[in-house]
Amino acid sequence: MFQAINLVRMKKIYLIAFIALFAFPSLIIAQSTSMGEFHGSFQADASYYRNDSAINATDIPEHFGINAFFEARYTLKNIEAGVRYELFQPQLQGYDARWKGNGFGYRYLRYNGENIDVTAGNFYEQFGSGMILRSYQEWNLGFDNSLDGVRVKYKINGLILTGLVAKQRLYWNQGPGIVRGFDGDLSLNEFVKSFGNLKTRINLGGSFVSRYQVDQDPLYVLPENVGAYAGRISLFRGGFNAKIEAAGKINDPNASNNMIYKNGNAVFAEFGYSKKGLGITFQANRSDNMDFRSNRSATGFDLPISYIPAMTYQHAYSLAALYPYASQPNGQMGFQTTVIYKLKKETLLGGKYGTSLSLNYSLSYAIDKQALNDTTPIGKSCTYGYKSNFFAVGDEKYYSDFNLKLQRKLSKKWDITLMYMNVYYNMLINEGHLEPNVHANIAIVDLWWKFKPYNSLHFEAQQLLTEQDRGNWTSVLLEYNRKGFFAALNTAYNHGIAGTAHEAAIYPMANLGYTHKGTRVALGYGRQVDGIVCIGGVCRAVPAASGFTLTLNSSF
Repeated sequence: MFQAINLVRMKKIYLIAFIALFAFPSLIIAQSTSMGEFHGSFQADASYYRNDSAINATDIPEHFGINAFFEARYTLKNIEAGVRYELFQPQLQGYDARWKGNGFGYRYLRYNGENIDVTAGNFYEQFGSGMILRSYQEWNLGFDNSLDGVRVKYKINGLILTGLVAKQRLYWNQGPGIVRGFDGDLSLNEFVKSFGNLKTRINLGGSFVSRYQVDQDPLYVLPENVGAYAGRISLFRGGFNAKIEAAGKINDPNASNNMIYKNGNAVFAEFGYSKKGLGITFQANRSDNMDFRSNRSATGFDLPISYIPAMTYQHAYSLAALYPYASQPNGQMGFQTTVIYKLKKETLLGGKYGTSLSLNYSLSYAIDKQALNDTTPIGKSCTYGYKSNFFAVGDEKYYSDFNLKLQRKLSKKWDITLMYMNVYYNMLINEGHLEPNVHANIAIVDLWWKFKPYNSLHFEAQQLLTEQDRGNWTSVLLEYNRKGFFAALNTAYNHGIAGTAHEAAIYPMANLGYTHKGTRVALGYGRQVDGIVCIGGVCRAVPAASGFTLTLNSSF
């Protein structure tokens, strides 16, 4: 017992020392000098967990978790160097156990000249919409697929050429595959002088990416070099814009497609129109066997090269975001349309200060698949898997979301937002559970009262109604803001479903926070709802938790 107590104390001391060392370096070094500039940021997310059998919160042996990083970059004329030190001691619950540890997970040296941009070390890159290459970091998902190698960019007269050779980050290691890519992006209006005065702006682009990985499989003859390619065009004229990108991938038997030899393809299109008081956007996407990774054996978060957007609205309200969509690169057809209309001020419907209406609808289905009963001469038990009609929609519905939002300024001190949402959520596709799919209706009232300068009260009430999964939910938030200080009390109540394993449960959470210049600190205590968190169609599971939380951000 004595040793266990000492261990907990040592972890707390380690956290305090880490924060003290890195949280406020701006006090001594954040200054521009003739010798260059030094900037950076620090973030720490820490939790102290307590046992809470009422919500099935997992018993954590350490009772403590922290995710933290300190990032610093130095620039001198055209030279830039940067590092990021990361700490997971241990990682917060819901993050992959392979994050546990600490070290320098990101470092680079860059020369950025007038025409040439060269980076050696770690970097993030995206070609086009990302359908054949997108490397990025999302701290709240525990996701980082940064590239480690060399990247060269050449820029001249509206033309940008990018070439790279690298390996991908896999937690504290690297994936086995070598990623090689080339991209060209061309602004015709800048590159061709006679196009310079055209009202229509035209951008063209093309990409090629390959992955090299040795074939050591005893059963299959696997392609060691797998190539993916894409072309795109963007048009802008007045309030109109259009973007279209198409991509393909050669046969790539891997763990996510059950080792089939079928080629992959994807298309993404976006059309928009805007003028004063009106904005309309339509997006469509189809992907077929486009899960592309630098390790053919990888699944889940591990080593994705490609990125397929989810085609859904990114909700900020907690109950509206309770059932988010997970993008399906190996087969989905989806579209999304958004209409934003602002009613004029000083009218019957617009009111004295104006009213904004926003309508969004998104829908995703499976693609049409007709199974093949074939064996190819490529190797033993090899198959192309299925064939698919490009224009046919599959029978299985993955997700739909219809939401309508009204925002109105009632007076100089009062603002109100009303929202209604209807969602269909496929449990098997999005969570892997063989449970009835969710049909839910959600209503939200969001009210702000700015009663004094720099003083406001925020009230938020949400109601989710469904007969599936865990049943109905009610959530109420009350928040007070005064200059850089805020205090909030949020309570979510799951009504449960009688006669099932889903019993009623309440999830209270209290938060205090303060922001001063570039530093923000927030402390919370209460319960965390278990579920799925998604950002841009990339999702992770969040377990139920109870206890204290601490968040600290600082930049200089």
